[in-house]
Amino acid sequence: MIHSSQRMTRRRAMAAAAAGSLGLAFPALRAQDLPPLARIIVGFPAGGAPDYVARRLAEGLTGKLAVAVVVDNRPGAGGRIALDAARQLPPDGLTLLLSPAGMVTTNPHTYRRLNYDPVKDQTPITMSHSVTLGFAVGPAVPSQVRDIAGFAAWAKGQPGAVAFGSPAAGAPPHFIGDWLGRSLNLGLTHVAYRGGAPALNDLYGGSIASLSLTLADLVKPAEAQRLRILAVSGSKRSVFAPSVPTFAEQGIKGLDRDDWFGLYVAGQPAPEVVRRLSAITKEVQGGAVYQKALRSNFLEPAWSTPQELAQRGQDDLAHWGPIIKASGFTADS
Repeated sequence: MIHSSQRMTRRRAMAAAAAGSLGLAFPALRAQDLPPLARIIVGFPAGGAPDYVARRLAEGLTGKLAVAVVVDNRPGAGGRIALDAARQLPPDGLTLLLSPAGMVTTNPHTYRRLNYDPVKDQTPITMSHSVTLGFAVGPAVPSQVRDIAGFAAWAKGQPGAVAFGSPAAGAPPHFIGDWLGRSLNLGLTHVAYRGGAPALNDLYGGSIASLSLTLADLVKPAEAQRLRILAVSGSKRSVFAPSVPTFAEQGIKGLDRDDWFGLYVAGQPAPEVVRRLSAITKEVQGGAVYQKALRSNFLEPAWSTPQELAQRGQDDLAHWGPIIKASGFTADS
């Protein structure tokens, strides 16, 4: 579909964009009135959880937002490449962006200069799903260690020798592990990986003792007894690991928020465009197909109004500020 749309003449492309902008202003559209193509840009490769969610959204939005809705993968830089691509396209309501929370909540703290404006270059539509983070240990840690207190006692007996991994430097899992170590004065060393898979492999092999990662990536290995999940983020236990206590339950303050992904529309389209996108995404995300698809992959579906998503971004920006400052981390070279 993407290739065929690129072969459209300039006149047809302009007509389609105009039709999309006008059509989205109304709550109901006949099939023949829909624009031919819309896209969801996602800053991660095919096969991962963000790509999976984007494809479920695209399936649900097909026939509602446009005749076809495709996923456009622009992996790299934690989502910044995707946002940079999206912000250069017309604000016609046909370019959506599935973005990690860090684009608006942690990056402004870790980068002195960003290649995007987190407010002006995208407009909030809805939260797509929440992401619980977990802290786990592998075979390098004695089998009797089953909670944070046990891990702390063991780590203090290995001064300067305990490392925790995360899937990327400067992302929430990094700061979860760093804050945990600082809160308990454990002297943990951070090891940044390019994604969760290599970090898990090193955990299994004993190269690192512990790992901060999304719970969705930890549940199955825990069931296979390849690792032990000691704690989860959030204000309450996850339905996907109900026996694992939260950090807060174990006396660690500041880690009571889950991470999340949000669906944004490129630029600053007209208010009626935002209202229509909000309405049709609510219909898709409230459906049994979407809900079941996400939960089967240990992801918690979520929906919010544009205003609620914007407020959540502001709240989490304030929340992560002191934690990131304490870490001393900066993403600028």
